[in-house]
Amino acid sequence: MSCGGIAWWRSPDFVALLERHGTVEHLVVQFDFLVQVQRDARAEFAIPGSSKSTSGQTGFADIVSIATGEIWEIKPERLEDNAVKEASRYAKFAKVACGSQWRPGTSYSTTNLFGGGGVVYRLEGNGNKAELIAYQGRPGAVLYKWRINGSEVSSLIPYFAWALRQQIVKDYFAVGQPQPLPGAKPPNNLPPPKYKPPVLTPDGCIPQLGPLLPEFIRSIRSICAQTVLDGSSVAILLNSAVFNAIFGPGIVANQIAVMQVKADPVQALQRTALTMLIATVGIPGAIAAGWLVVEALPLAAGVIGLVVRVGGTVAAGGEGALGSLFSGLSNAVARTAVTVGSAVVAFVIPRASMADSKTPVAFDVSIAKFVVIPPGRPAPRVGLSVNADGGDWVVAGLARTPPD
Repeated sequence: MSCGGIAWWRSPDFVALLERHGTVEHLVVQFDFLVQVQRDARAEFAIPGSSKSTSGQTGFADIVSIATGEIWEIKPERLEDNAVKEASRYAKFAKVACGSQWRPGTSYSTTNLFGGGGVVYRLEGNGNKAELIAYQGRPGAVLYKWRINGSEVSSLIPYFAWALRQQIVKDYFAVGQPQPLPGAKPPNNLPPPKYKPPVLTPDGCIPQLGPLLPEFIRSIRSICAQTVLDGSSVAILLNSAVFNAIFGPGIVANQIAVMQVKADPVQALQRTALTMLIATVGIPGAIAAGWLVVEALPLAAGVIGLVVRVGGTVAAGGEGALGSLFSGLSNAVARTAVTVGSAVVAFVIPRASMADSKTPVAFDVSIAKFVVIPPGRPAPRVGLSVNADGGDWVVAGLARTPPD
């Protein structure tokens, strides 16, 4: 298997799997890491030659960050030395097979899916609360521990451990009980789950996004680490102003009234903006800023769908309307995990001055936000309003992992 492959089940290292995945904690910590899109994260990352059981064969690192070149092994607190040693081994082989940038990781942190504080999983019931805590140890080590009813415990009571395991299996595996690992007995026979590229179909998003469907699929697979846990879904969120401008005629009418321009000037403004955006292919300022306009499509009510290629150095550049466009793109991309050479889908709304309603003087820019929905949790419906990162967004589509 080549460097970076994630289909571990096609050539599994059962000895290593038994060591790493005898408990469900690995699965939970891996998934929490994978949804941190800014890391460009991977789990079960293939590294040629690094197998611990068969010399010269492929081994699989627990979690890695493509964005920072970091590698981690996940272990309970008592096995921190093992985690450090294994991560160092993987980094050594990765430098040879995958590039010189790899090193044991030091920047691990958790998401806020369970309120922060290092909590990656929480289960409450019958007056009890169990929380799984994960944190950065020495370089290369991600360590975990359980907190039961507010107190840390060195080990779980057997019946409690069994109940937790069963619930996590229901949450994290797409189809019932997974095939057990050979050579192990329950509960220590649980393999890692499969991670798959999500698929977005035309009936999975609002019709107005249809022309941008291929680019959305490419963007999702790039920004969402190319893989998500089997049985998960990826919600596509549009800024509420963009969604309303595309989908809400009544709100659009109000927006037009606020801008004090009528329908015809809005259409003329959109035509002028389209010409300007398409022409940026040949503008030195656009290339210097790291942007290449691949495609510009009119959507509705003055909104333009813009497919742009990210260059080697992305920066704000230029003045006037195009300057505001590049600045908006740079600010939006800085908050996502967009790799060099990839294309992103942006939504731009041209703004005109009071004196000239047909010529853009600025662009409001927004990039779709992707949120991974864990298995076992209901996927949001298209059209649902949500608050994310302090802003108002609307679910415009839903990508799902396909069956085998």
